[in-house]
Amino acid sequence: MPIQFRCPKCDIRLTIIQREAGTPMICPRCEATITVPGDDASPTELPELARTASPAFSSRTPSESPLPSRWANPWLRVSVIGGGLVLLLAVSITAAMTIQKPTTLSEVVRSDDSSAPTPAAVSVIPEPSPKSASASANPTPPASTPNVVKPQESVSQSVAPLQPTSPLPQMVPGVTQHPPVVVGQAPPPRPIVPPVAPVLTYDRFGNPIGSDVGLGKDGEFKGKRLLFWSGFENTGKIFFGPTNPLWKAWERLGFTVIVRFGQFRTEWLRDIDQLWILSTGRFELPLGIPPEALVAAVDLLPISEIPSGFTAAEYKFIVQATLDMSLSRVHPLNEQAYRAIEKFVQSGKGVCLLSDDDPFLVESNELAKRLYGVTVKGNYIADKIAYVRDHKITPADIRTFGGQYEVADHPLLMGVNFLYEGITISNVGISDKLEVALKASDGQPLIAISKVPGQRVVIDCAFTQFCHGPTERTSYILKSAGAVRLAQNIAAYLAGKDGGK
Repeated sequence: MPIQFRCPKCDIRLTIIQREAGTPMICPRCEATITVPGDDASPTELPELARTASPAFSSRTPSESPLPSRWANPWLRVSVIGGGLVLLLAVSITAAMTIQKPTTLSEVVRSDDSSAPTPAAVSVIPEPSPKSASASANPTPPASTPNVVKPQESVSQSVAPLQPTSPLPQMVPGVTQHPPVVVGQAPPPRPIVPPVAPVLTYDRFGNPIGSDVGLGKDGEFKGKRLLFWSGFENTGKIFFGPTNPLWKAWERLGFTVIVRFGQFRTEWLRDIDQLWILSTGRFELPLGIPPEALVAAVDLLPISEIPSGFTAAEYKFIVQATLDMSLSRVHPLNEQAYRAIEKFVQSGKGVCLLSDDDPFLVESNELAKRLYGVTVKGNYIADKIAYVRDHKITPADIRTFGGQYEVADHPLLMGVNFLYEGITISNVGISDKLEVALKASDGQPLIAISKVPGQRVVIDCAFTQFCHGPTERTSYILKSAGAVRLAQNIAAYLAGKDGGK
């Protein structure tokens, strides 16, 4: 049974465990040295609310308690720290009463770690005032059982220094329950867990897979309208037909994709946010050589002359499809259309000019001259894979994925480690109004973007990498590293994204 007595100096009522009878202690209010009365001291009844047992103990008899008898009362806790007995104080005082800590305390540590064992406590019960004496003698039962801290299931007499505990719940109505204090050793620091970087997966070209690794994110451009147009009537027969992955890739970003071939109509510009132009050009066969003879000539080519990734039969199909498009009826842009597109650019709308090798660069060349005073020209046999500097690509990665020349990083290359430059390509001229986003393996500008404030224009000189055949083996876009991601990034840039630049 706990011993209850008063401090002979300040008359505060104190409660302490029975086995401390006859030992000295320091009064927590006045710091006077007191000798705890003997076992024959007459205990004073605690208020009913303070003596109410925790639900964890209410159904047990004393003999059934899993703890030693000195732990059966949830108000009392004793812990052995460093071989010496330390009494930890759970102080209950009125708002007007201030308790000084004993002079023997050298350090106070508080913690929110509620999982630590509950330390020992001495309850300090304030003297009731005359006005509340009658209420204390007959306290009103609580509406519900108070939430008393449950003691641990077992106690060791040689335990490690305890962590400070969270405050005990308020036990006496109208009395502030202060958190207990812990003397001595501070708790060990909480371990710092570094953030875990997302795990990326890569496609067979060494480029990361995911909807959030490129310049645009899925659904980000919902409501934006993109028009893809070429003056070749047969553009959509094979290479840019309904199954081309470009359309789905742009739709994933949220774009509404419109595909048109043949005669250009300026009224289309009123209802779109960006325009992609696949340039036309008249391809003239040598006199007396029909298209069929040119297709048959593929069988005579040495293996070294066939573009990488194709068999002779597959390349023969590609040549046939190219002739079907380039020899079909063509509708180049007229002066009215050029002027309308110039105004479209000046209004801040996006334009991508796609060209290939000469002669398939008519519209790109004309608009580049009108807008930036440069030309698009050339017929360079490229067929190499670029790898992007500063993308943490290792020499082993370069060997594995066939990187052949290094290029500088750029927002249009976000999420692209390796990029196929195209088969036969052209290049765009140098201008202080243009920024080079990607160079070809000959060092010439392959992709350039406008530096004119308020303009969003991209000039890309290798449109064959976006061509799609009926099978994966005859599809440039499926066989070209980074082609789909590049097209998505260009569309995102034309819609206003710039990667933070």
